[in-house]
Amino acid sequence: MRFVNIEEVQKDLQNIADQVGETGFVQAKALYMEKVAVVDEKGEPLSAEDVEVVLMPKMAEDEEEKAVEDNEETADKADEDEDMEDKATPKSITLNRRKAVAPATKMAPAIHRPKIWSKLKNFKDDSSGDAVTKAMRFGHWLLASRGHRKSLNFCDANGIEVKAHTEGVNSAGGFLVPEEFENELISLREQYGVFRRNARVRPMSSDTLRVPRRSAGLTANFVGEATAGTESTQTFESVLLVAKKAMVLTTISNELNEDAFVNLADDVAGEIAYALAKKEDECGFTGDGTSTFGGINGVVTQIEAGTTGVMYHDAALGSGFGDLTLDNIGAMMGLLPAYADTPNAKFYMHKATWHGMFEAALTSAGGTSAREIKDGYAGTPTLFGYPVEFTQVMRSAYSANKIGALFGDLSLAASFGDRRQTEVQISDSALNAFEQDELAIRGTERFDINVHDVGDSSESGPVVGLLF
Repeated sequence: MRFVNIEEVQKDLQNIADQVGETGFVQAKALYMEKVAVVDEKGEPLSAEDVEVVLMPKMAEDEEEKAVEDNEETADKADEDEDMEDKATPKSITLNRRKAVAPATKMAPAIHRPKIWSKLKNFKDDSSGDAVTKAMRFGHWLLASRGHRKSLNFCDANGIEVKAHTEGVNSAGGFLVPEEFENELISLREQYGVFRRNARVRPMSSDTLRVPRRSAGLTANFVGEATAGTESTQTFESVLLVAKKAMVLTTISNELNEDAFVNLADDVAGEIAYALAKKEDECGFTGDGTSTFGGINGVVTQIEAGTTGVMYHDAALGSGFGDLTLDNIGAMMGLLPAYADTPNAKFYMHKATWHGMFEAALTSAGGTSAREIKDGYAGTPTLFGYPVEFTQVMRSAYSANKIGALFGDLSLAASFGDRRQTEVQISDSALNAFEQDELAIRGTERFDINVHDVGDSSESGPVVGLLF
């Protein structure tokens, strides 16, 4: 780590800006600041908010040449005027002259580098910007919502809207998150959520949505000569989606907010997105229709209440994980109808179920070297060519007569109604936050899940299960 003063930082960053230009400056500046520590005249370290650097925009070469020529012409003209005045002025009189100088260049706004206490886990580098910048902007928005003067100025200078839900104090409704941060939260929620990522998402323009679903198709029949055909009817039924609100609520201390707001912004965004995605997975996979799951019945619940040999294969395990065989897995896969054997077909199970049962059944079959076991597999595991998706809301331990794994195309079995994307509101008065000098943060979304196709007593559906 190299110790530098303000003047050195100014010079180094100016050189970087001249070399990489405006588009590459943010990333280059971040790399530079990670390698230096800024100190004052006495050698004492400075905090991020105390470091102010002003950059001069670089002129194009033709503009620089023109500026030099203009300065020289102005200077020559000034000398000519001085000579003419000297001829008409008595030698005993001395005139004060000043040569013409280049006009002052407009300066860019001050650049502040926030302190990063640890590597960011949720915001990512992508085409919309680097992770640190996105987290810094979200953190400044959080602080601005609290009335922090520097963050309010930052938001105003960088086009970040800080708009109250209602006029007056924010205790009435808090502050609504700007669209750029809402998009980041949506991306995080889709990254964490298994069910949303694999079900068919249907946007809802109102609180309810009816989706037509074909329940019976047309039938072909043989007919004799000059014999009337038998009419068949294609019938439809409705899949109803009713939006329900899910909420996550937490508080943070004001001291933490001010000391590490970039890492705090990263944590808040990740935790809200993860909590909502987990609730979606619980409802979609294991929901039992109670208020805990918003009245939603999940895939596992509906298959367990179905018919063995059609909707699920009963492995009839003796005592635990170690009794699963490849034949049991094959029997479950054999229940899946051909129309559901699509590129979207996957296995769904808890990570512990994969390692404790399925992986053990594979290794016990033999043909695997010690080196292959040691090296394992990178990324998403596969089983018989199908991806294995881990969902931690499903059962993690052996439980007799319970579904422990699913197989099929979830997009054909369930519809995910998305009424409103993730919304974050912030207040300094809710949950006794004012008395405790805290900040209350609330994340909400509105959605519904309808698992409408899991088969019946005579036909398998697009998702089948394995009963332990």
